[in-house]
Amino acid sequence: MLLCKVLRVKITLLQRLYIPVALLAGLLALVLANNGLNVIQLNFASSYGGLLIAVIFACLGLTTRLPDYTTLIQRTGRLWAFNQIVMVSQYLLAVLLGMVLIGIIWPDLPRAFGILMPAGFMGGHGTAVAVGNTLADLGWDGAMTLALTFATLGVFLAVLGGMLIVNVLSRLGVITHVRKFEELELHFRQGLIPHNERESLGVETVSSASINTFTLHFALIGLVILLAYHLSAVLSSAGQWVSVPVFACAFLIGYGLRILLNKTGYLTHFDSRIFQMGAGSATDYLVFFGIASIKISLVIDYFAPLLTVFVAGIALCLFLTFVVAPWLFGDEWVEKGVFSWGWMTGTVAMGILLLRVVDPKSQSKVLDDYAIAYVPTSVLEILLIALLPGLVMTGEAWLAIGALTAYLALVSLISLKLRKHGQKA
Repeated sequence: MLLCKVLRVKITLLQRLYIPVALLAGLLALVLANNGLNVIQLNFASSYGGLLIAVIFACLGLTTRLPDYTTLIQRTGRLWAFNQIVMVSQYLLAVLLGMVLIGIIWPDLPRAFGILMPAGFMGGHGTAVAVGNTLADLGWDGAMTLALTFATLGVFLAVLGGMLIVNVLSRLGVITHVRKFEELELHFRQGLIPHNERESLGVETVSSASINTFTLHFALIGLVILLAYHLSAVLSSAGQWVSVPVFACAFLIGYGLRILLNKTGYLTHFDSRIFQMGAGSATDYLVFFGIASIKISLVIDYFAPLLTVFVAGIALCLFLTFVVAPWLFGDEWVEKGVFSWGWMTGTVAMGILLLRVVDPKSQSKVLDDYAIAYVPTSVLEILLIALLPGLVMTGEAWLAIGALTAYLALVSLISLKLRKHGQKA
């Protein structure tokens, strides 16, 4: 990881590609470790995923604050609706593709193959691990590698495809204020923050004479994860085909503890920024260990269906960016559409990167609005990645298709109303 950070700072090509250090380190480990040249040993790389994703969702639960209804609808209603459409349409297409691919072209393919695409694209490496673990518990051991492959390809698609979209829009005259790579600040290109722009990672909430602040926060995260493992085991024992993921339990317990701490007045002794930093660090290592554990031979075996689903996913994301976004956002579609391309194919960080290119002066309020709209969206995402794999793997795919179609129709009607309201405003 340290070596790759140095390479990212020193090599301009890596800066131009905007490759995250964790992704670069994972790719390097993939080449050098057990599944590649076998120069270094990472025998337990795949075993860290379950714990790291539990850490991430525990921190997410401990920091989640639901926005009030008025703020959500009046300020960010259309962006919330667009996020819902993106998420549900990706999973709906994925389940339908899985059914078609299984029934017609590749009948031996696991039923849930299709949902690996949105898990990797929109969810990123974290969701890829979560879905991979769930499918492994349901009997499909190779799901993790393929989900992580989609996630890794998605990051490159977000950056390279996003920059291509920006260049096309610039040539068409849709946007005229594109920021070139050479115009970006040196510290932004290298990923190094100048001394005068650095921010505090958190505050000391308790006296170090009694306990270190980091120790207190990590202890709470550990408690959440411990309870999550026990709750998952209890709920999963309810039936042969019942598999309740640890990460979903971690989110629920973390959110419940946050409410309890707030009611009792002890929440003031915990800093959300420390939890967020913990989740960020866990995500970096999750990406590293996840990519390093990819089995290249398995990817080759599934190459044809993987490529088919990958291309279908790209087509859907292009439709959402160039058709749905302009229809819903009107004149404000460029910034929101380009930003959304970043997160619907890769990660939110990739979306922020693209937003800085098309909105160099930060005149839009896309990030602020997304932060508000994200919380209810994340609840839906957790439900989907917790329930959908089990439904599809147990032969209830048509039930999932019906539910997703009904919800997509409902959100589309809401979007139509919000669009008319936005045009009047």
